Amino acid sequence: MSLFVEEYPSLESYWRAIILFGRNVASYKFALGKSLIQLAQGGKTFISLEELAVPYSSHIAQHLAQKDKQGTFKASKFLEA
Repeated sequence: MSLFVEEYPSLESYWRAIILFGRNVASYKFALGKSLIQLAQGGKTFISLEELAVPYSSHIAQHLAQKDKQGTFKASKFLEA
């Protein structure tokens, strides 16, 4: 049986970890996905954290304008921070 943890993870493994280990209703997943798609449509193949910050925070803010919480749970340490 192979371990899920890889010593040198591939890009696909990083994405898989985000999707599998995060809550399915967490708004950060949707904001991240929207941001990556938006930047990729502009021809980006590498995105720095600084480049990701603006569209990501914009998508989170759009979510909060519609709903005051992150998912189906009562509180979110992420959004409260």
